[in-house]
Amino acid sequence: MQRTRDKIMESLKPITENARQVRIDENAIEKLAEELNDKKLPEWNNDLQLKTTPEETLHYYFFVDSLNFCFWQLKGKERWKYNKDGEWITGYYGFSYAVKQAFEKNPDFFDAKYCADIPFKEFMDIFDGKNDMLLMEERYDITKENFRILLEGFEGSVVKLLEQADRDVNKLVDLLLEHFPSFRDWVDVKRKKEKFRVYFLKRAQIFCSDISFALPEYELTQFKNLDDLTVFADYKIPQMLEYFGVLKYNLSVTSHLLNERIIEHGSACELELRAQAIVAVEKLADVMKSQGRDITASQVDWSLWYLSKEVELTKPHHKTIT
Repeated sequence: MQRTRDKIMESLKPITENARQVRIDENAIEKLAEELNDKKLPEWNNDLQLKTTPEETLHYYFFVDSLNFCFWQLKGKERWKYNKDGEWITGYYGFSYAVKQAFEKNPDFFDAKYCADIPFKEFMDIFDGKNDMLLMEERYDITKENFRILLEGFEGSVVKLLEQADRDVNKLVDLLLEHFPSFRDWVDVKRKKEKFRVYFLKRAQIFCSDISFALPEYELTQFKNLDDLTVFADYKIPQMLEYFGVLKYNLSVTSHLLNERIIEHGSACELELRAQAIVAVEKLADVMKSQGRDITASQVDWSLWYLSKEVELTKPHHKTIT
C-alpha cells in the first residue's frame, strides 16, 4: 500500500516543479521553524467540539469532517456566525459548536439512519445563526450520502470503518476514498499532451488527524503512522505561510487576494497555492525536526491553524468555491 504522503507528494511534482505564480522562500522557513519550536502544541478544544463516548465522538467527527470546507463568505457579504453564550463565533469553531449543540439536544443525530434521511429543514436548523453559510445544499447532500454509505457498507458505525483500517492512516484514507465520493479531493489536469492527477486529500487526512487528537486514549485512533499524512491544504494554511513570508505570490495572485476575487477550482493558480503550501510545510516540519522537535506535518498544520487565531493577518485568504 502506498503511503498517503508519497501519493500526494509525487502527484504534486508537475505543479511545483513548474510553478510560476507561487514560490517558496527557504530562508523564511528557517525563521518560522524557530518560532513554532518555541511554542507548545495547542491543546484540543473539547468545549467547541464534542467528546462523549468513543463511538459517539467518532460519529460526530465523521459528520463534521464530511462538511469541513468553505467557512468564509463572498466579498461584500457577512460570514455565517453562531451564538455561544451571548458571543457570536464564526469559522470552523462556530460550525463545530453548532453541530455539537445539535447532537447534544437531539440524540437521533448519533443514528446513521437518521443522518441519512434527515429532512432539509432539520439539517438547516443545526446552523440557525446569523447570515448564510456557503454550499448548504451540497453539505446536505453530502451528509445524506455519507451516512447512507456508512449504513450500507459499515453497519452505520464509524467504529466498523476504523476496525478495517487497523490503526493505519493510509488504510483509513484509502477506505474513505474508495467508499465516500465526497472525500475524493483531487484534480485531473490536462496539459497539452499530458494528463495527470493531483492529490490533496484534505478532509480524508483531517479526519484521521482529528480523531487521533480527540481520542488519544482510544485504541482504534492510536494510529501507528500519523507521519504518513501531509498538511491539510485549504485556504488558511497558504494564508499563514504567506503572512510569515514562506510563500511568495506574483502580482496576479496578490491582486486576486486583495480584491477577494474567486480563484477557480482546478486552475493553475489554485493548484500552485495548495501544492506549494504542502511542500512548504513538509520542508518546515523537516527543519523543525533538525532543530530537535519530534513533530509530524499534521501537528504543524494544527499549530499553524491555531496560531492564525492569534495573529493579525494582513491579506485575505484565497477564495475558491469547492
